[in-house]
Amino acid sequence: MHSLRFRFFLSLVLVACVALLALWGIAHFLVYPDLLEREDDYVAREMGRVESAWQNDLNRLGGETRDWASWDDAYEFMQGRRPGFAEKNFSQEMFEDMEHLMMVFMRPDGTPVWMAGYNRDTDQYGTCHSATERCRWMSPTLTVIQEHVRHQAPELDKWLLSVPAPAMIATSPIVPTERGKAPPLGWLAVVRSMDRDWFESTRDQTGVDVSIDPILHPDLVVKPPPVIRISDDQLLAIRWLDAAPGDNKLSLQATLPRRDFVANAASFDFAMLWTIGVLFAAVVVILGLLELIVLAPTRRLAHFTREQRREDSFSDSLPVSLIARRDELGSLAREFQHLLMHQKARTDSLEQLSHRDHLTGLLNRRYLDEYLVQSLTNAHQNHHAVGLIIIDIDYFKTYNDCYGHPEGDHCLTRVARILDRVVDDQGIVARAGGEEFIVVLPDVTRKRTWRMAEQLRLAVAGLALQHEPSPVADHVTISAGMAISLPQAPCQPAELMRLADESLYRAKQAGRNQVGARIREPWYQPQTL
Repeated sequence: MHSLRFRFFLSLVLVACVALLALWGIAHFLVYPDLLEREDDYVAREMGRVESAWQNDLNRLGGETRDWASWDDAYEFMQGRRPGFAEKNFSQEMFEDMEHLMMVFMRPDGTPVWMAGYNRDTDQYGTCHSATERCRWMSPTLTVIQEHVRHQAPELDKWLLSVPAPAMIATSPIVPTERGKAPPLGWLAVVRSMDRDWFESTRDQTGVDVSIDPILHPDLVVKPPPVIRISDDQLLAIRWLDAAPGDNKLSLQATLPRRDFVANAASFDFAMLWTIGVLFAAVVVILGLLELIVLAPTRRLAHFTREQRREDSFSDSLPVSLIARRDELGSLAREFQHLLMHQKARTDSLEQLSHRDHLTGLLNRRYLDEYLVQSLTNAHQNHHAVGLIIIDIDYFKTYNDCYGHPEGDHCLTRVARILDRVVDDQGIVARAGGEEFIVVLPDVTRKRTWRMAEQLRLAVAGLALQHEPSPVADHVTISAGMAISLPQAPCQPAELMRLADESLYRAKQAGRNQVGARIREPWYQPQTL
């Protein structure tokens, strides 16, 4: 008779246990799962139409590129035998009609021979022999294309671009119409921007509003679920698409109405209202019993635990009214009393373990974030600078694919050890995740920060860890990006991380195995980036 389980069971059976369980089972195991499953099917159909639309656009772009690249006139143009080919066949009107952003004729090594582009933002059309002057705006895209064709087989390839702006690109070797007669003379790349006009075209084809955002470092971003129900009448469907450069992604998002789900759920909810009214009286009785038997003593136990947390200390003196109970709550209170002191002993040891990365032994990201905030706060108060260096092992995925993940873990451990040894007591080194490390240097100068980044790069190279597949060197190398928060222009942690990350990106774009720098001056304004 003193069992808490027995009291609850008896009360629920006498009042409304069967009715409540039946209602709950119908709602949670039959109706709503079925409605959500139908809604998931609807999302899959709509996203299938969107995917079919952009795949068709990409295939059409590939077909146009292949036709241009296998034209005998284009082949002769690359041989220098048709000097008037470009002026005769390309114009602003053609770019507008075909919705092309730019076209580039390149030699086998990626050097541009002739390029043209129509910048819809400025409504300017230009042709050049290199990405300078009027064609300077094409330089970032050209750089990614050149990197892509260096590794491309001599055949048509269709792919997506994430930066500097989302775009579709097709690259094809330039060959004569009869391919067996002569070797390729270079590459043709055709780019179509995935801009507002493309969104409107996709909406006209599918009736779905879509948007695209680049994901520059997907390994540092928690991938969202494919369907996010943002409100009762709208949901957001998300698909991640592979995009260059590197492992970047494009987040394709579509906003869809929830008409069927809302209508069906409303009908079910209306029917349930009558059942709820019938059960109301039983619920009142059950609530009274819960208050008397469970809630009141549970609140006393909860109040005691809050007091322990507020005092930041542990006590073995629980309320006598709880310990003296002869039911499950009394047993729970007595067990809780024994656990308090045991928890105190474990907390101290876990505090230390929570700050270390289990593989490398370096500080982890959690500790890094706390340390960076404290360093910037102290720097602001004491008027000194804080340097931050983001380090990434070059082509580490290729290293793992070639030598295996156990060797990859060994490489990470060796690199972490040498980084920690070089930094020593000048700052901290933390593993941010994967093959990325972050160094924080309090009270430094620009020159010292740069020197430290260069020392770290040379130290890793000095390990001479074999990395034959790397296009940079035959041993493991790193790229580093540095940024500094100056007393006259202090940075917030997120901003300092962003500036260092941009510097790292520039180091990678410049060929890797080097240090990129980004120093915030007092005259710096974000819009000038």
